Amino acid sequence: MSSVWSATFAVVAATMCALPAAAQTNRTDPTQASVNTPPFGADDLLWMELKAGDVQLTDTMNVYSSRSGVFVPLGEFARLLDLAIGVFPAQRRAEGWVLAPDRQLTVDLNSRTATLPGRRITFTADQAAIYADDLYVRLDLLEQLLPVRLRADTAAQFMELTATEPLPFQQREARARRLAQAGMRPDDAAGVRVATPYRLFSPPAFDVNVGGQLTRDGVNQASRYDIRAAGDLLWAGFEGYVGSNDDGDISDVRVMLSRKDPRGHALGALGGTRAGLGDVFTPSMPIGAAGFGGRGVFYTSAPLENVDLATPLNLRGELALGEEVELYVNEVLQAAQTSPVQGRYEFLDVPLAFGLNTIRLVFYGSQGQTREVVRRINFGAGQVEAGQFRLRLGAVEQGLTVFDVGERSLANSTGEARLVAMAEYGVSSALTLAAGVARFTPEGSEARSVGMLGLRASIGPIAAQLDAARDDVGGQGATLGLAARPFGVSILGRHSEYSGGFIDETRQLGVSSQAALDRASDLRLDGQVGLPGGSGVPVSLNLRRLERVNGERVVNGELRASAPVGRFYASSSVALEDERGGAVSRQRWLGASDVATLVSSRLQLRGGVSYELSPDARLETAYATADWQVSDTNALRFGVIKALGPQGETSLQASNLWRAPRFDLAVNASYETEAQEWRIGLQLGFGLSFDPFDRRYHVTRPGPAAGGAVAVNAWIDENGDGLRQPDEPGVGGIVAETPSGPVTTDADGQALAVGLGDSASARVRLDPGNVDDPFLVAGAPVREFVPRPGGLAVIDYPMQRSAEVELTGRLRRADGSTRALAAMGVELVPENGGAPIAGRSDHAGVIFFEDVRPGVYTVRLDPEQARTLNIRMVTPVQVRVPATGGFVRAGAVEVTFDQEAAR
Repeated sequence: MSSVWSATFAVVAATMCALPAAAQTNRTDPTQASVNTPPFGADDLLWMELKAGDVQLTDTMNVYSSRSGVFVPLGEFARLLDLAIGVFPAQRRAEGWVLAPDRQLTVDLNSRTATLPGRRITFTADQAAIYADDLYVRLDLLEQLLPVRLRADTAAQFMELTATEPLPFQQREARARRLAQAGMRPDDAAGVRVATPYRLFSPPAFDVNVGGQLTRDGVNQASRYDIRAAGDLLWAGFEGYVGSNDDGDISDVRVMLSRKDPRGHALGALGGTRAGLGDVFTPSMPIGAAGFGGRGVFYTSAPLENVDLATPLNLRGELALGEEVELYVNEVLQAAQTSPVQGRYEFLDVPLAFGLNTIRLVFYGSQGQTREVVRRINFGAGQVEAGQFRLRLGAVEQGLTVFDVGERSLANSTGEARLVAMAEYGVSSALTLAAGVARFTPEGSEARSVGMLGLRASIGPIAAQLDAARDDVGGQGATLGLAARPFGVSILGRHSEYSGGFIDETRQLGVSSQAALDRASDLRLDGQVGLPGGSGVPVSLNLRRLERVNGERVVNGELRASAPVGRFYASSSVALEDERGGAVSRQRWLGASDVATLVSSRLQLRGGVSYELSPDARLETAYATADWQVSDTNALRFGVIKALGPQGETSLQASNLWRAPRFDLAVNASYETEAQEWRIGLQLGFGLSFDPFDRRYHVTRPGPAAGGAVAVNAWIDENGDGLRQPDEPGVGGIVAETPSGPVTTDADGQALAVGLGDSASARVRLDPGNVDDPFLVAGAPVREFVPRPGGLAVIDYPMQRSAEVELTGRLRRADGSTRALAAMGVELVPENGGAPIAGRSDHAGVIFFEDVRPGVYTVRLDPEQARTLNIRMVTPVQVRVPATGGFVRAGAVEVTFDQEAAR
């Protein structure tokens, strides 16, 4: 925009300085009187509002309306549209360019012609005239000169603009819309980082779930609980879990100390983005050893939200008692888990599209409550920047936990050491070398060591990976992966060949006792199918073919699609299971369909069926649920599940959830119609969170130990020191938009949000729009921090009483007189540091600044304008805003054209 203002301002400033001489010439040459007489007079002046759609360009523009038509000032109009056109009143002409420098425009009143590339327009004396230091053009001529259509309503003093080509301000609006569609806002890049350092100790956060069940015959009675704790310990993040079996006996205990830093300083001088000690998982190799859990250590310096073609994405996290979770990838339902395993959910080898993926985990409580966790994962070739080095390490005792509690797995690999190390080095921007070694024990086989070498490269629009591996028992394997995105469709293909009994766990979804693979192939397609009306349906296709050394051949395929259809959201899938050779030979086609709809803002219906298409076409199960939000604190769920076939049965379910301010309490009931069995359950969930303001624990609703938390502290900073004093009042009503939902500060200016997840970063946007005092202002609205379970980020939000500052822009002529100047860029620069506040003068030369903090400001011209136009301020101007704020009339900013610099 500055370059546009530069060209505009230059011609305006130069010509204004010559106005007195021009005026004198006009007064002394009567032969020019008829030429200079405009087709309107002073009494024809109208102040018109100018809008383009919903965008107000100005609330007042000097327009003249006479019997000859409606006339618009070309210079002022061009500056409003950020077009580089200047008016030379002394020469009775205007010139510049429209949208691009090669589209030159000249308007010459002396010859009554206008020229554009490839065009010459002749106009009459009643279509254009010089008046009041501008060139006024009638609307019909203006529409020929500029890519606009104008409609003037003189009675309403309103003018509507329709652009025939995108104008500069519209291009800015389009960029802002693209940011919004990407989940961003124009000021998102200005987020202020909030430090969350690890401490020796911090009061931990707790999540507690307790449940019990009564049955008709008293045989299947159950009482279960799980407890989660998270906080800082020994300058690391501590996470702990204790869970019971149905008899109330402790069956699972997990502990871990970890550090995380997306910027690569998790272990200080040792670098790393994440490291951990305790009950952890090893990283997965591209070929060979898969990721597996146990007690041990891990370390990685790889980006937290990036994965590559050869490394599967395995999602694991905490799953509370009674919760279910669905996995959506790019809005397509891919998988679900209906109960926790050791207090966790686990999705292995998550199918991703080439490029940026939106991962959405939707959690459903047994009483109908829902919550979502959203992550964005970049899935690419795995290339490393040239000269950069990445390392991933893991060492565990396979299948064991730090505290040996409950029943231990009887697998032969339990307790065996699993060691994995992988390194990647960026040779160039297009080529990366990879290497890795591992020592592991596959289930049902002997321990082995494996080494691998690989390449990652970009070949035009195609990403490629090649990995080869060999173990110490004579096995070897190689895998090739290719990915591209032609025509908006993500295509990913991988093929592997094995010999000598090489075991590749990564293609068998974890440690497996099945026969070793001979070869494996994968194909994945992701895209959108267009529908009438311009909408699209996300579609995902996954195919996998495995051939084993014992002659078995397995082909699995699945086609999934999810999309809104009217008021409904539908998901459907078709799956193929084809097994040949060995003791089993079968082929099945299966399907499932689900649909959900909101009947009203408080009632949601959901239903679905699963079925077999071949070889025996039949329905297998059907279900329907109704969730009724009776009030903000009370919800009901009714459901029915029908299992069809010879062993068919029907289950009727009902639950009532009470969301109290400090806990969730639910009553569940179910009845099996065929067996005439009934069950009644009671479940209580609550959290314990430490309040950093009053330094004590508070009982909260569940969630504080499952992810990060943020506390907001907003107050009126009357002395401007940025520290809250005991007598400084809080500011209530500020809405903090967090990943877990909005929270609002109370009368003390404080708010707490929990359950913010464990992603690489989280953003909180502070909105003071509901604050009653319009003169209160604060700093940047977006704060960014790294969330972690039990971690608490404190956002201090000092506010001050602001002022409204008024300046006037004046152009000093050669004779010493001044006139108002529109479209002049001016900045207020705070003396104590901070970003300048920019403004631009209106048609009357008035520059109005809102929300100016107390302090001293130096007024300066827009630096780019001043440099390119050779203009300067006549005298320095300083603005003082008092601590009480209010309205400040700061005087005039006079500028002049620097003739010496121009020469």
